[in-house]
Amino acid sequence: MSADRLDRPEPRWLAEDQGMPGDFLVGFTEGLMDRREQLLRDGHPPGRAQEQAVAEAVQAFAAGADQRDWTVEERRVASLADDTLGLEEEYRDRHGYQLELARLYAVCEVQEGERARQEIPLPWLRSMADPPQRPDPAHERYPSERTRPDGPTTVRTREAGRER
Repeated sequence: MSADRLDRPEPRWLAEDQGMPGDFLVGFTEGLMDRREQLLRDGHPPGRAQEQAVAEAVQAFAAGADQRDWTVEERRVASLADDTLGLEEEYRDRHGYQLELARLYAVCEVQEGERARQEIPLPWLRSMADPPQRPDPAHERYPSERTRPDGPTTVRTREAGRER
């Protein structure tokens, strides 16, 4: 361990409701997209190129933690990397943007998402790893009973559409 490493304090952990700095995000996302593009040019299949680019980005993030004064959990970095590449692909393939514009929009959307973390209630962010389950569609198909907060229950029949 070097003396420089001993003098440097441990990086602070950003909370889930704190966004990563914008200048970091731009460099991180652009480097990530460049790496996937290089892997594709080298003949890697698209899925494998994305997996490898994400894995390398996570490793590079961890290796550079002592050069930043902050860090985040590995799963957050992996998710950010995977989302970035998915957004670039979506803008290019689904929406028909040229590569440069697709990349620009992907970077902007990632930055907006990190900025929005401050506006999302913290309990919601903590539960994002396990999103809320949707109600059973069979239960919700024909809601016939409604309870008014200020009165009796009304029943609406499907056939007549009338309340009783």
